[in-house]
Amino acid sequence: MSNFETKARGDIQDSKDMRINNDQATIFDEGGILMKELEVKENAKTEELQNIDATIYSVSIDELVIDYHLRTTDGNLDSLQGSIRRDGLQEPILVYKDEGGRLCVIDGCRRLAAVKEMGWKRVPCMIKAGIKRDEAAHLSYVKNMERNSLNAIEVALHIKAMRDDFGYTLRDLEIKGYGSAPALANKLKLLELPDKIQKQIQEDKITQAHGLSLTKLNTADEQIRFAKRIVDDDLTAKRTDIRIKKYLDKDKKKNHKPKVPNTPPGDIPGVYMKDSRDMGELPDKSVHLIMSSPPYFVGKEYEVGMSFEEHCEMVQDVLKECARVLKPGGIMALNVGDIHVFKSTKSKNPITQCELMGHRYQSWLRRHDIYLTDLIMWWKELIPWTKRPDIAYTPDAVHTSYRILSNFEPVYIFRKKGEREVPSEDVVLKSKITKEQFLAWTPGVWAIKPVHTQIGHPTIYPDELCSRLIKMFSYEGDTVLDPWLGSGTTVKVALELNRVGYGYERELQYKQTIMDRLGITNKVSGAEAVQQMAKNIEAAKDPIVTSDQDEEAPVVEAVMPSHLAVGSFNENVNEVSSIE
Repeated sequence: MSNFETKARGDIQDSKDMRINNDQATIFDEGGILMKELEVKENAKTEELQNIDATIYSVSIDELVIDYHLRTTDGNLDSLQGSIRRDGLQEPILVYKDEGGRLCVIDGCRRLAAVKEMGWKRVPCMIKAGIKRDEAAHLSYVKNMERNSLNAIEVALHIKAMRDDFGYTLRDLEIKGYGSAPALANKLKLLELPDKIQKQIQEDKITQAHGLSLTKLNTADEQIRFAKRIVDDDLTAKRTDIRIKKYLDKDKKKNHKPKVPNTPPGDIPGVYMKDSRDMGELPDKSVHLIMSSPPYFVGKEYEVGMSFEEHCEMVQDVLKECARVLKPGGIMALNVGDIHVFKSTKSKNPITQCELMGHRYQSWLRRHDIYLTDLIMWWKELIPWTKRPDIAYTPDAVHTSYRILSNFEPVYIFRKKGEREVPSEDVVLKSKITKEQFLAWTPGVWAIKPVHTQIGHPTIYPDELCSRLIKMFSYEGDTVLDPWLGSGTTVKVALELNRVGYGYERELQYKQTIMDRLGITNKVSGAEAVQQMAKNIEAAKDPIVTSDQDEEAPVVEAVMPSHLAVGSFNENVNEVSSIE
């Protein structure tokens, strides 16, 4: 500002160090810091003061009131305070007198907060006369927009205040220069987002455009999940909008999927019939081994209506949860099939291609400090090729058109950065594989027969494959997780090998299959199954059989709930009645 007159009120004049010569007046605060250097006009001074709309006063900070403040936070004041110490307060605080005679701040709340922290008692102010509270709020908005100092949420909150507190319509605000009414309505939509997302917008982690795309989702959980994906994957606003549109279209397609009839009642201990993108039941760093076979994206019944991009997004989300629950030094054994009949929806190429998937998993998991260390090739003894009409030899077969039979699948072994705890020597001895097993399993090709008769699930893998991996990469008593449980094989084998098994399966039509494979019927409660499993594992700890144990007890295979752990059954087994 330039060439302002100073007018020191009688009650404050004595508290200032005033040094005046014939040409200039200089005002210093109590610490000797320059506030403002102003021209003193000796002629017609009184007449000019009467014609000035706003004059500069030195006002006690205690007299100032912040009645309306657009900024939701003052932020870091260090830089501003450094500027004030170096150059002085270059712009006075703009205030107005309300109907009660209070001096309310229009512009300069951060400056006021800065000098107050610096210990100032008084501050130069310019009083704006003849305006009302709503006009002061609008002027505050204009001043802040000139400095480009408001974020999208602060702008939306101001628009809401102008509408709800001061009675302006969106058309009124359009006339005042706020933008079109539809644009203002879109800005107000940001305030419908969860507080967590609004904070991300304020912190510039996501943009206003991202926020508007998120408002299209139906629930707060979906919005928060997509906001996390925006930050983690560094998505542009356009890419975010495309993914949300695909996600919503997918929900519409779900309505065409057949409903699952006759889902059996009751819980399966340790098995959660839900999407494993949220495994909130499991604490951080609580799982020793993750053994699973993710969906292959080859058109199975549980993949209907899903694009390849959506499939990859789903897998990445589950892997993030796996990384959260996996202990440092923990292991992931993933049977990941390549897609041998892949057709891209983005290409017009009619040729069916092979889409390799292993490198994708390697890249996704590397982000979480989980690294590929070993590769096993599972060689499957398939049915005789002569019985396969799609590949059988015929005299009419076109030369050079032969296809290769994919009678193998890779199993990738990943390890998480860090060292895992080693159990007691007794547990180590029980868990170690034999020399014969070592010689048979350490070569990189495993010949294991697949499950030829798929009952209750279209892609059941053999117990032997699961058994080898669990024996090699976990100790007895370890926690084993399968985030894509399918028919329940992983949990079944884990329990048979005296591990604690957990599994997630979102498709309810497989619940009965899981119950059947775990030996759980509707006649046996989950609590009874857990009690029996506790007895089985407790007995496995002590191989000595007394005369009272000659009679073989019936075995009921079931998963232990999270509050039970190997080595603590005696004190916890009485609690299982609360599971049902």
